[in-house]
Amino acid sequence: MQLNYKSILIICLLCLFPLLATAQQTYNMGGTVYDESGETLPGVSIFLKAQAMVGTATDIDGKFKIKASKGDVLVFSYIGYENKEYLVDAENEKIKVTMVPAATEIEEVVVTALGTQRKISVVGAVTSVAVKDIQTPATSITNMLGGRVAGIITTLDSGEPGKNISEFWVRGIGTFGASSSALVLIDGLEGNINSIDPADIESFSVLKDASATAVYGVRGANGVVLITTKRGQSGKLQINARANYTVSHLKRMPEYLRAYDYAVLANEARAVRNEEILYNDMELKLIKNHLDDDLYPDISWQDEIIKRNGFQQTYYVSAKGGGEAARYFISLGTSIEDAAYKVAPENTIRSGVGYNTYNYRINLDIDLNKSTTLYFGSDGYMSMRTQPGFANTDAMWEAQSMLTPITVPIRYSTGELPAYSSAYGGAGVSPYVLLNYTGKQTNQNYTGKATLALSHDFSYLIKDLKLRMQGAYDNVSWKDERRYVMPELYLASGRTNWGELQRAKSYDAVSPQYSSGQRQSRKYHFESTLTWDKLVAESHRISALLYYYMSDEQDTRDADNAGAGRRALEALPKRYQGLSSRLTYGFKDTYMIDFNFGYTGSENFEPGKQFGLFPSIALGWVPTGYKWVADNMSWLNHFKVRASYGSVGSDRIADFRFPFMTIIGENQSVGWGSTLNGVSELQFGANNLMWEKALKANLGVEANMLNDRLTFVVDFFNDKRESIFQRRETIPGYVGLVYTARPYGNVGSMRSYGTDGNISYTHEIQKDWSFTIRGNYTYSANEIINWEQPPTRYPYQPYNGYPLSALRGYIASGLFTDEDDIAFSAAQSFGGFKVMPGDIKYKDINGDGIINSDDQVFLSDPTYPRLMFGFGGEMKYKDLTLGILFKGTGKTDFYHVGYYNSSYGTNGPGYVPFNNGKIGNVLTMVNDPDNRWVPMDYALANGIDPALAENPNARFPRLSYGYNANNSQLSTFWKNDSRYIRLQEVTLNYNLKANFLKRFGLSSADIQLVGNNLVVWDKVKDWDPEQAYRNGRAYPIPARYTLQLYLNF
Repeated sequence: MQLNYKSILIICLLCLFPLLATAQQTYNMGGTVYDESGETLPGVSIFLKAQAMVGTATDIDGKFKIKASKGDVLVFSYIGYENKEYLVDAENEKIKVTMVPAATEIEEVVVTALGTQRKISVVGAVTSVAVKDIQTPATSITNMLGGRVAGIITTLDSGEPGKNISEFWVRGIGTFGASSSALVLIDGLEGNINSIDPADIESFSVLKDASATAVYGVRGANGVVLITTKRGQSGKLQINARANYTVSHLKRMPEYLRAYDYAVLANEARAVRNEEILYNDMELKLIKNHLDDDLYPDISWQDEIIKRNGFQQTYYVSAKGGGEAARYFISLGTSIEDAAYKVAPENTIRSGVGYNTYNYRINLDIDLNKSTTLYFGSDGYMSMRTQPGFANTDAMWEAQSMLTPITVPIRYSTGELPAYSSAYGGAGVSPYVLLNYTGKQTNQNYTGKATLALSHDFSYLIKDLKLRMQGAYDNVSWKDERRYVMPELYLASGRTNWGELQRAKSYDAVSPQYSSGQRQSRKYHFESTLTWDKLVAESHRISALLYYYMSDEQDTRDADNAGAGRRALEALPKRYQGLSSRLTYGFKDTYMIDFNFGYTGSENFEPGKQFGLFPSIALGWVPTGYKWVADNMSWLNHFKVRASYGSVGSDRIADFRFPFMTIIGENQSVGWGSTLNGVSELQFGANNLMWEKALKANLGVEANMLNDRLTFVVDFFNDKRESIFQRRETIPGYVGLVYTARPYGNVGSMRSYGTDGNISYTHEIQKDWSFTIRGNYTYSANEIINWEQPPTRYPYQPYNGYPLSALRGYIASGLFTDEDDIAFSAAQSFGGFKVMPGDIKYKDINGDGIINSDDQVFLSDPTYPRLMFGFGGEMKYKDLTLGILFKGTGKTDFYHVGYYNSSYGTNGPGYVPFNNGKIGNVLTMVNDPDNRWVPMDYALANGIDPALAENPNARFPRLSYGYNANNSQLSTFWKNDSRYIRLQEVTLNYNLKANFLKRFGLSSADIQLVGNNLVVWDKVKDWDPEQAYRNGRAYPIPARYTLQLYLNF
C-alpha cells in the first residue's frame, strides 16, 4: 500500500493532537495591583516571563486581565518598584499583587563622554537636554536648540523645505581655522544631527569644556553633542506611533510698489539727477488704467509664484521589547513637506518644490552570557529635494526682488513668455518661467550605518572592570539629477502703427538636457573603551577610563575637487587614531578631581610630529556635602563649584590635506612667449607645522534649592586658540613667490570668551496642578590676538584686537545738505560717480581729503548673534499641559547695503530703489516722502509736503535710476539691529487614558496642538530678523501650526 503526502500529514497531525491540545490550554488570569500604601496602581506592566511579546497593563483602577498557561510566570513591572513574579498553576481572576518600592534610590546620571556619570560627580561643563522638550514638531533638531539649550547659538536664514536647517555652534565661533563645527556623536559614532527622528532619542547632552571633551581628542575641539538612541527592554511589546499635519504660513514678506506708483517714483529718480523722465503723462495714464498689459503690465511676482501656505506631514512608528536574553528597538519614520510655491496648471512636469525624508533604526542587544552582551545597530536616512531645473530657488527670490511690476508681463498677449535679458541670469527672467518652464532637478542623499559592539564585564577578575569594543561602517551617497529646458523668451519694445506688438528674442531656447552627478563617501571606525569604577570605604570613589579609536574614510569629492598636482593625494583615505584617558577621584561626594588626556595622531603632520598630547584637569567642590550645611541650610539641597583647565588639539587647520608637503607642478608655462614647459611650486610645504591648540578654562556654579524646586547652572569660559594655520603674508613681493605658493605657518591666535547658564523653578499648587518656569542664555564673543596680514598704513587697519569676521566700512556723516557741503568736504568719487546733495557723506578718517579704502574702519561685530536666550515654562493640570517658549538674541548689527556674504554676494539689490534700473524693484516704504531725501524744488513742483523735503534723517538718500556707487558702500548709514524676541513655540497637550482605548489595543494617547514662530518683536519689521541682511530675497521663515497625535500601544 502506498501512502501519499496528504495521508502522512493527517497521521502526523493526529499523533500531535494531544500535545497541541495541551499546549493550547490557557487560563484566564486577572486581578488588582496595589502600591505599598494599599492604593491601586494604574499603568503597571504585566508580561509572561518566557514570552515578553505577550503582555498587558493595569487600567486606571489597577485591574488587569491576561491569558496564560500552567507553568507560566507573570512578571509585574513598574518604575521605582521592584519586579514581582507570580507562578500560574490554576485559573485565578482575583489575584492581589502589592508592589514594593525599590530598596535603593535611583541616582540621577548625566550622559558624558563615553558613558554616564553620577550627576553629583560631574565636574565638566555639560548641559543635559530633557528629551521631552525636543519632541515637538520641527523641520530639524538643530532648529530646536537655539534658545532652548545653554551653550548653543544658532542661525537660520531660510524657511524653505530642505534649506530650513539651522547652523549651530557650541559656545560660538572660537577659531578662524578650517573648522569651527561641533562634533556630533550618535550612539558614540559621528553622525548627522538632523538625520535622526526626535522620537528615537533617549538622551541628549552637550559637552562644552576641555574636561568634558578631552577624551575625544582633536574631534572635540569645538564642543561635542552626544545623542543616545532608545534601546529595547525586557517586558511586553511596546508600540508607539506618531502622526502630525503641519500648515506653514508665510509672513513677513517684502512689499513692492505696483506699476503706477513705481512709474511715478522712477520719474522722480531720473528728474532729481537731471535726467530725462521715463514715462510721460500719456504713458502714466496707460499704466494707471491698465490699458496696455503687454508694454505696461502691473505684476506682483510674489502673488504669481507664492501661495502663502505650505504643508508637511510626518509619520513615525517604533516598537521595543524583548526577553531575558535579547532586547530590541526598531523604528520607521517619514516626512513629506512641500514649499508654498504656486505650480501653474500648464506646468507639464507638475512637480513643485519639496523635501521628503525617510529614516529607519534598529537596535538589538543580545546577552551571550551573564557577562557578555552583543549589540547590533543599523540606521538609515534618505532625503530627496525637488527644485526647478534652471537653478536652485534662490534665483526665483532674486528675480522677484529685481523684476519690477512693469518690466515684463506673465505672458504676452501674442502667447510668448517674457524675459528682460539673459545678461542678468535668473534675475532677468520671470520667476513664473523659472518655476514652471525650466524642467526639474532632484537632489538625493542617503546615509547608512551598521555597527557591531561587544561588551564584557570582567568583574569575575576585577570588580566593575568593563570592556567595550565597537566597529562601524558608514556609507553616504549623493545623487543629483537635472532635467533642464528653457523656452524661447521675448521682450516687447513697442507697437507698430497698426498696433501690433513689437518684440525681440531676449533668451534663446534650450532643448531638453539631462545631467547628473554622483558622490560616494565611506568610513570605517573602530573603538574600544575600558572602564573601572570603585567605591572604597563608602567615602572614596575612584573611576578610570581608557579609550582608543581609529578611523579610515574616503570621499570621492576630495579627488574630484582637487587642484592641479593634488588629485592623487586627495584620493588617499583620511586616517586618524588616538588614545585618551580619564581618571577621577571623589571624596564623600564633596571633593572631586578629574584628570584627562588625549593622545591623537593625524596625517596632516609630517612623520615624527603626527601625535599630540593634550591634558586637562577639573576640580569640584560640593559644600552641601558638609553636615553643618545640611543641618543649618536645609533650603540648599545641592551646591557645587567646579573649574577646569586644559588643552585640546585640532588638526583641521586647512581646507586641504598634507600641508607639510611641498608639491611641484610639471608642464607649467614658462612665460615670456616661450613654448617650453617648466616646473613650478604649487604648494610650499610648512615643515615646521604644529597642532592648532585650544587652551580652555571654565568656572561653573550649580545649585538646587527649596526641595529641588529651584535649580540653576552658570558657567564662565575662556578659550584661547594658538598656532592657527595661516598663509604667510609678510613675505615681500620682490622675493618672487606667487601668492598661491606662499608658505603657511602656525602664526594665528585668537580667544573666545563668555558665559552660559540656565535656571528653572517648579511649584506644585495642588495635587493635580503644577507649573514650571525656566530660562537659559548663551553669550559668546571673540577677539583676534594675531592675524598675519601685510603691513598696514594706519593703526586702525590691522585685524588684531577685533572680532573674527568683523565688518569694516565707512562711517557715514549723514547726507550732503547742499553744494557748499560737497565743495568743502573730502572728495568722494566712487566709480567716477558725481555726488549731489542728498547723497551719503563719509567721514575722512585719515584726513587726506579723499574718501577711499584707507578710510574704512571697524564698524561692528559679524551678523550672527553673540547673545542668545530663551525663557518660558509649562502649566500642568491633571492630564492637560500648556507649554510656551520665547527665544531671543542680543544686539546684532547688520547692513542693508554693501555687506558681502560668500553664499549670496553683496547685498543691496532689492532694497536700494531702482538698483539696476529696469530690473531694480522698489519697496513700498520708499513711496513715503518722509523715508527718502527729496529736493525742495522737486517737492514744491510735484505736490509733496515741503516739510518732508530734504529730510536729513531719511532712510534712503536721493534717488538714482540705476546703480549708484557712492550710496552702495558698506557704511553706518545702512546699519540696523536684528535683535529680536520670538514667541517660538506654544504647545497644548492632552494625555488621554480612557478605558475605551483598550478596545483598540491602546494604553494611552497624546493629542497636541503646536504653534511655532507665532509672533516676533524686532526692529527690522519688513522681513524676519534672522534673515535681516537678505533684504527679503529669501524664502521667509514661516509660522507653523501643527496637529500631532501620539498613540501608545
